[in-house]
Amino acid sequence: METQSLSPLPGERAQNSAARWVLWGYVIISGLGIALHSLIHFVERSPIDWWYLAPTAGIGIAALLAVNRLQYSLSKAMFSFAWSALAFITTLLVYQLADHGNYFSIIPMFHIGIFTLGLILGFLPAIQYATVITSIFIIASLVYKWELGNTVLYIALAYAAALPAKVVEQLIEQSTTELSAINLKLEVLVQERTAALREEIAERKKVEASLRERTIELEKQNAELDAYAHTVAHDLKSPMASLVGFADLLEQRYEKMPAEKTPYFLHIISHNGRKIVNIIDELLLLASVRAAEEVQRIPIDMSRIAMESQRRLADAIAESSAELITPETWLTALGYEPWIEEVLVNYISNAIKYGGSPPRIELGATDMLNGYIRFWVRDNGKGLTTEEQQRLFTPFTQLTSVRAKGHGLGLSIVQRIVKKLNGDVGVESTPGQGSTFFFTLPRVHTGGDTTNIAG
Repeated sequence: METQSLSPLPGERAQNSAARWVLWGYVIISGLGIALHSLIHFVERSPIDWWYLAPTAGIGIAALLAVNRLQYSLSKAMFSFAWSALAFITTLLVYQLADHGNYFSIIPMFHIGIFTLGLILGFLPAIQYATVITSIFIIASLVYKWELGNTVLYIALAYAAALPAKVVEQLIEQSTTELSAINLKLEVLVQERTAALREEIAERKKVEASLRERTIELEKQNAELDAYAHTVAHDLKSPMASLVGFADLLEQRYEKMPAEKTPYFLHIISHNGRKIVNIIDELLLLASVRAAEEVQRIPIDMSRIAMESQRRLADAIAESSAELITPETWLTALGYEPWIEEVLVNYISNAIKYGGSPPRIELGATDMLNGYIRFWVRDNGKGLTTEEQQRLFTPFTQLTSVRAKGHGLGLSIVQRIVKKLNGDVGVESTPGQGSTFFFTLPRVHTGGDTTNIAG
């Protein structure tokens, strides 16, 4: 007989549980049968019928052994019990037929065996078991001359006892299909939810990273604002004190002051007033650079910017007898002309202040061959040490030496402007050989270019 079968119950645990209940039922029924038989014979004081007790006890013992085997193999445990029980029941049938001729109480035991085996192992084992029992019925009917009607009835009931297993199998198959569909749907929902949670976690991490970056940026800006306030106060204090001091002096001693000193005092007041105005202009420019969210870069006319810068610094150039050398033609880059003009004015102004005597200032542009153009202003001053160069473009700081006074705020604005235009700033200098301040801007590609830059 084939031992492979379909699982009639959803899961091995359910099958084992059903088998255990069935087997313990056989144990209990066998025990009750033995006890009842013994009690009747004891009351009637008749000898015990061992041909009845022995097979009955064998069925109970086979059931107990099968219960112990369930933990190893359900099918092996049930088939060993089924064949053992079949042998014992057949023995009872033969005994009843040979000795008493009453076999009707034994026939239902065959049908119960078919039903329970089908319930546990499925329809195919039940049909196979019913076929074997049918063979027993046919042999018994021929040997002991059963009535044909009874034989047909017993055989029909044997196969009928296997039918519930088929119904159970179909119900379980349908339930399994439905459960599989539900499990598949749940898996899809779990996968979708998992993917959504991963996206949500990734988005939260992205937001957290953005918040951290924003926090760092705000801390940096706060630190810059503190230094900014200190620098502004420092730069404004000296010319303001000088302006107020000379104005008070004129107010208090104007009538007694020699006429030839008055123009000198007025010049000092005017000079410091212009310094204050320049500082305020720088602050306004810095504020506009910080506030700008988007700047349109277009090809700039460096020739015009250089000329306008010289016009604005005409008085300082004349006063210092500075010599400016500019190229005949300029390379074209992308930028924002009002800001680039402020950068160039700052560089030229510093070159006039800290150049030689007289200052010799050269302007030019170099193609970097990497998509950028370097614009530079070279002076003939004393040059800068490596330490001084490193401190020049640090935001809102000033060099401690007297000759570097004024670089801090102006160069911090230059750096902020050029960075916002997607460029860079720097200085090259050797003590005793002058300095070259430069800034880079993206070059114009063939056909021109226009680009918006977010602030």
